[in-house]
Amino acid sequence: MTAVALLIGLTFSAHAETFLSVSDIHFDPFADPSLVPKLEAANVAQWPAILASSSTTTFSTYGSDVNDPLLRSAVAEMKTQLPKPAFVLISGDFLAHKFQQKYQQYATDKSQTAYTAFVTKTVAYVASVLRDAFPHVRIYPTLGNNDSDCGDYAVAPNSIFLANFRDIWSPAVDSRSFVRRFPTGGYYHADVPGVRNLRIIAINTNFFSTDYKNPCGKPGPDAGLQELRWLDDELRLARDEHKRVWLLFHIPPGMDVYDTMEYGGSCPGVKAQTFWKDQYQEPYLRITANHRATIRGSFAGHTHQDEFRIANGAFIHITPSISPVFGNNPAFEIVHINENAEVLDYTAHHLPNVTAPWAREYAFDEAYGQRRYDTASLAAIDSAMHDNTTMRTQFFTFMAAGAPKSAADALASWQGYACGFRMLTASSFMTCYCPASTSAPPH
Repeated sequence: MTAVALLIGLTFSAHAETFLSVSDIHFDPFADPSLVPKLEAANVAQWPAILASSSTTTFSTYGSDVNDPLLRSAVAEMKTQLPKPAFVLISGDFLAHKFQQKYQQYATDKSQTAYTAFVTKTVAYVASVLRDAFPHVRIYPTLGNNDSDCGDYAVAPNSIFLANFRDIWSPAVDSRSFVRRFPTGGYYHADVPGVRNLRIIAINTNFFSTDYKNPCGKPGPDAGLQELRWLDDELRLARDEHKRVWLLFHIPPGMDVYDTMEYGGSCPGVKAQTFWKDQYQEPYLRITANHRATIRGSFAGHTHQDEFRIANGAFIHITPSISPVFGNNPAFEIVHINENAEVLDYTAHHLPNVTAPWAREYAFDEAYGQRRYDTASLAAIDSAMHDNTTMRTQFFTFMAAGAPKSAADALASWQGYACGFRMLTASSFMTCYCPASTSAPPH
């Protein structure tokens, strides 16, 4: 083989597959309240015409979730940038915030049965928009804390909602595990065609959340502990079958840095807030440590920010949100992987000031000079952040998908975030953020 041929071969093998990573869509069918009675009465096939009849044609903006014009624009831009992705990951939160309250305010039939039906139609509508754009593409969803017919952080095991969600997404997921397992607890595994030995294990981390409650479920075994036993079994099976595993979930383990910085006080008495209860995080970290040779990385959402965690030698990539409700710009990412399911690079696309047109924001390798997205590159970025003010400012600008105020707010708490990227427990975070020798945060 000539040098030129070898170079061409390396060029083409470098990016084995390219996929879309999307999170926190938070679609709001109540954005035009006048349409709600029509949406209630209609089947989901009629929703596009009803929503298109709205007098509101502008995008929802900062402080609001995603209306239909913004949803349509986001998905159209995804298709423009990557017409035929290898697959699509969606790390949860399909429904808008305060969904139940808005339904009670605007709906005519306020019964639980009618509400469950409306929730189901909303999920089905979002799924239809994505499936129409990518009709022959596997789409792998997971549940966010807002994805429930019982309220926030309140999805019930073995519920009608889970069965309905399964029925909606089953054609796009195309996994027997999804069909069998998802209705019991909202988790499943799926093997990815075209990527050698890649298995996605999607888990429902709502059960692990410090905010989780189960007002609509029946008394029974601890759903979170049941899921962890299932996860351990799944990872053993994946190991035995020589699979490479990505974990897909909504709420990541580790620190809730925003709440800690906003409400936790100051050193030395900071009240460190974690996303998960210790009774679930501790066994989860043990399980994933035992299977670190099998787990190649994880994809999450929830924070609405473009950030990461490092856990047991693997990355947790947090995909920014489509929703601008917390002041960030809408964004999604195009991710490049090699034939071994290793992430080489990704490109973020965003909607500056929530105003058209969409734009290419940055590519990971160009921005940070890293040739691969892994724990080594992320640790290098975290380390450089302490001394390189230019890189630090750039990172937090990208973290907010370019929204100036959101970026400035995060940058003001950069020491906390820098600790939170690496420290997953409250005690380790405190050691990092409030060293025993000083009452001031590290610099």
